Amino acid sequence: MDRVVSMVEAKSKLAELVGQVNYAGARFTFERRGRPVAMLISIDEFERLRASATRASVDADSPLPPELRRRQEVLLARAQSLRARLGPPEDRLAELFADLPPENDNFWVEIQETG
Repeated sequence: MDRVVSMVEAKSKLAELVGQVNYAGARFTFERRGRPVAMLISIDEFERLRASATRASVDADSPLPPELRRRQEVLLARAQSLRARLGPPEDRLAELFADLPPENDNFWVEIQETG
């Protein structure tokens, strides 16, 4: 359950409130003149809310059926994992292209003429 805190109390006890959020999973609603104006939640909870909102937005905008959307999410997660492990694909392409002959090299023309 959220605890309601006035802005005056929040200002004087901010470090304590942040500790309760961080270590005890507390949530606080800040009020000014009896009206809610802000919330203090953990980073984990914020990330879950943001991910949920992003998924809802993607689901609403996507013309794909749910099964294809799920497969797309799996593929995107795998691609992100590979990028984290191997780095950006542009770096790998530069390595591959470095081994190719220069543009002005007639290697491929000579291969075609001998075949």
